[in-house]
Amino acid sequence: MNKLFRYCLLIVTQFLLIFLPALAVYSFIKARKQNIKIRDNLQHIGQHYFLTSLFHRWNKKNCIMIHAISLGEVDAAINLINSFEPESNENIILTVTSIQAYKKLHKNKLNLKILYFPFDSLIHQTLFLSHFHIKKAIIIEHDFWPNFLAVMNMLKREVILLNGHISDKTIQRLSNRYYRELMFSPIKNAYVQTDDLRTKLLHIMPDINVSVVPSYKLPLNIRVNGVENITSERKVIAISNFHPNELDTVNILLSKLIHLDYKIILVPRHINFFDDFIQVLKKQYNNQVEVISECSDIENILSDIVFVKSYGVLNRIYSMSHASIVFGSFDSSLKGHSLFEPLLHGAMVYYGPHFSSQKYMDELLHSFIPDIQHDINSIFQQIESLTTQDRLRIYNSFVKTVEQEAVILINHFREIEKWIRS
Repeated sequence: MNKLFRYCLLIVTQFLLIFLPALAVYSFIKARKQNIKIRDNLQHIGQHYFLTSLFHRWNKKNCIMIHAISLGEVDAAINLINSFEPESNENIILTVTSIQAYKKLHKNKLNLKILYFPFDSLIHQTLFLSHFHIKKAIIIEHDFWPNFLAVMNMLKREVILLNGHISDKTIQRLSNRYYRELMFSPIKNAYVQTDDLRTKLLHIMPDINVSVVPSYKLPLNIRVNGVENITSERKVIAISNFHPNELDTVNILLSKLIHLDYKIILVPRHINFFDDFIQVLKKQYNNQVEVISECSDIENILSDIVFVKSYGVLNRIYSMSHASIVFGSFDSSLKGHSLFEPLLHGAMVYYGPHFSSQKYMDELLHSFIPDIQHDINSIFQQIESLTTQDRLRIYNSFVKTVEQEAVILINHFREIEKWIRS
């Protein structure tokens, strides 16, 4: 086995020497098209492809690696880490894949090491895991890297899956023994969000421990807005987190909602992809469209339609909204985005039929909103008839349900902290 491993490392090393610079150039060009700053881009490329994070001495032993691929997983990881005692965080290394997630974590000023996840080759992973003395690893939600898992398996290090949500397509692939050994071999414990997923995993992998816990994105601090804000008459509808392949649906909904007595605020998932769409809106709706790039301007909107080109403003918009339609769920290639935030800030939430990453939240909502619909016409009709009293009733049910679930989640966090410190 050791000889085979050395041969594999040799082959991969030759491959990387030839192709790694090309991959780095491709990554740089792709990020620049997304208007990512050169400094952020180079920092990502350096750590991800060329392991520049290894140039600094690291003396801590028995470290815990937590991997959260992007913004959604980072929110879950922050909830987990914030529940720990300060001494439990001293040996934690939090890795991410996306530049947006890396920047968000640094803004949160967490007292732990934050790094980009290394390129998934045997040599990259071996060097990274050895340099940082990784004893145990946590994967948040669903991000499986075969070479990372293979090296952890060969080093006989523990890996657990937390807050798991796995698509039906991946479940089908895991039915294949070879794929399962490649992607799941070192994982002996998995904590997932729904009973349905637990049943599916145990059917194909009866030898692993699978437990069900509430979503890590569950808001543990429920009362984020004052009573006056929650109970006020709101005259805004938010259309949030939409992707370029959902613009037809955005257009259809917009054409219906514009006739209601509400201002409509559009907040895309990624702000740099929609300049052409903004021009289409301006032409279609004449002078009714306003573009905002400064957070301070949100409170003083005058136009009927507002397009927001700024990050970090969604919670403020939700706290102004009577209803919010969360996109990332109207195209089969997408998996949905968090449904907690709108309700947390007192806005009714609507979403499309594709929400494989939000099944826990969907089940939670169905416990007190039995008539949820996901097609465009039904969403419009429900918004049209939604009263402030309806919104407050649903908000109060949401708060009560979340407070019950939070007790379970906090106890689970304590179990994970014990595992980290053992």
